[in-house]
Amino acid sequence: SLVSQARRLVPLCSDAAAAGGALLWAHEGLQRGALGRRSDASEDEEAPEAQVGVVMAVAAAQPALLRQCCAVLSARLRQLQGGLALQKRLVDCVISLLARGVVAPVMEALGEVASSSAADFSLARHVALRLLAVVAPPYAPPFAASLLALLRQPRLKEAFGASFGEASQAAARQRQPLVETVRHIGAEHPPLKEGAAAWLFEMGVADTSE
Repeated sequence: SLVSQARRLVPLCSDAAAAGGALLWAHEGLQRGALGRRSDASEDEEAPEAQVGVVMAVAAAQPALLRQCCAVLSARLRQLQGGLALQKRLVDCVISLLARGVVAPVMEALGEVASSSAADFSLARHVALRLLAVVAPPYAPPFAASLLALLRQPRLKEAFGASFGEASQAAARQRQPLVETVRHIGAEHPPLKEGAAAWLFEMGVADTSE
């Protein structure tokens, strides 16, 4: 089965050549699954998780393949297929690669998910909250710009806004990490101050940077 194949591949990932083959295997399997080409329907739920596990085993053992691992995970994530649990797992894995230095490709993939009208609101919130749990100021100017651009995506603002209950205390608490981040960006990066202020205004939050 695909799951047993994945289990056999994980220990082999310490070898660079084997890791490359395992990554290709996982990529092809994830793409087939996203397109509904699974030969054994009973494996629909377990196989993608096992294939993601292979990608992460490659990432752990082969730092030179981190960008390729990101590409495999991002390709499946962008399709927004396979259930919410798998999509959130993919987000978590991609963000873990950002923490290891794969910044631009990860931010690009997350930005696409956060801006997609097909993304579930809970997934959009997961993207923002998981990302902000990993990154912390001071931000380099290019990263601050990409982070603010992601947070300003209409789908993401909607997920944290009216559709989630603007007046509720729970919504305000969940938005708080975003508010603090945007306020920091506006205060520490003058070229981004206007955009940060616009986000705060649109979310109905007082701008205390003055």
